[in-house]
Amino acid sequence: MRNPSPSRGVRRVRPALAVAGVLTLGAGVLGGCASDSSEAAPGSGGGGAVSATDATGVEVTLDAPAERIACLTMICVDALTEVGITPVAYREPLALDERYAGPDADMREITGGFGEENVEDIALAAPDLVIGLAGAQDGLRDAVEEIAPLYLVDPASWEESVDVLRTVGELTGTQDAADAAADAFTERVEHAAEHRSDLTTLSMFGEPGSLGVDSVATPVGSLLAEVSDYPWEAGADPFATVAVEQVAAVDPDVVFAQAFSASTDAEPLSERLASDPQWAQLTAARTDRVVEVEAAVWATGRGTISLGIVLDQVEDELGIEH
Repeated sequence: MRNPSPSRGVRRVRPALAVAGVLTLGAGVLGGCASDSSEAAPGSGGGGAVSATDATGVEVTLDAPAERIACLTMICVDALTEVGITPVAYREPLALDERYAGPDADMREITGGFGEENVEDIALAAPDLVIGLAGAQDGLRDAVEEIAPLYLVDPASWEESVDVLRTVGELTGTQDAADAAADAFTERVEHAAEHRSDLTTLSMFGEPGSLGVDSVATPVGSLLAEVSDYPWEAGADPFATVAVEQVAAVDPDVVFAQAFSASTDAEPLSERLASDPQWAQLTAARTDRVVEVEAAVWATGRGTISLGIVLDQVEDELGIEH
């Protein structure tokens, strides 16, 4: 993970007492939540105190490995799926996909805007650990830590996403499963890198007039840099805003396009850009190699399951040996 700043101290919260302090819950609600703990963490066992320093430099200490985890970010769901744990709460709809927790998973939805999540939803899930995204959910710390410790992540490369998986294993007592999944994904990337393509690629997102690029300082961008020519360096913002003119100056051979829309029948990004004469002259556009990808996975997944899906599509498009 990204090198944390110096620790601002140990955060130790006793979840059962904290939940009572935030909400007065009926015995039936608490009983229903508590009964899910064995499902939420099969095989997490007991164990002593565990601690880890998050992306903001805060050292989070748990009296025992976490069994009930609320996920404010999709990489949390991704990592928990890798180690066989179902979150008790989720924010991103992608969590319900069969590739992750699944449509039948017993999880509470966390409502509210991004970075303004409903803390009551978190409390009702009775977690003993909450995992969120640094730079977006930092402002929730004081309120959330009345319920359970908040651990914030901010992976800036695929390697740091692997580190997040290993840390989740440490915090949940599932280190063996986490290490196995982390090692398997790392080996897969290394194999793909040995058969890398010489083609120039681009992962972009947004809409006409507001386009962004996954730079090499993002999990997706760093992964593409392993297996192709990916000349998109990080500036002040790893998710850099670009104009079509800047894309044309590089003229990528293949573009992986993410169209953000709440509608399932949204017009593909390539079609929305088709009327732009500079876009039409791109090598990728002229050779029909603008590939529309699943925005939720590419943009919000961040974890090793999501990056594995990304790598599947990239390898297929670039003709890289699996």
